[in-house]
Amino acid sequence: MLPLAGCGGGGDAPPAPTSLGGTTGGGMPSSSTLSPAPRVFDARALEDGVRQVLTQSYGLADVGEVRCPSGQFVQAGISFDCEVVVGGVRKNVTLTVQGLDGTYQVSQPR
Repeated sequence: MLPLAGCGGGGDAPPAPTSLGGTTGGGMPSSSTLSPAPRVFDARALEDGVRQVLTQSYGLADVGEVRCPSGQFVQAGISFDCEVVVGGVRKNVTLTVQGLDGTYQVSQPR
């Protein structure tokens, strides 16, 4: 798996995960008994991030449509799939959320 917005360097080590600013929620509670609203990824920002990882980190030239599910919570350790079109073929990638800051890793298309 490669992280979001990984800048390709040389060698086998993947770049460190970086944060994606496309999240919502986390407002201030109106009372001390309420928890902040959970943050949710912006599906369009996820799609843009997946496209960036596939083209820049994996070096794929023919990345078409990317579709990620909406309403995915920013919660460390969870994973979900996005559908991608690479070279005219529909495939899936798995996103694994790394932290509450919105960092995630993207698997190779399969």
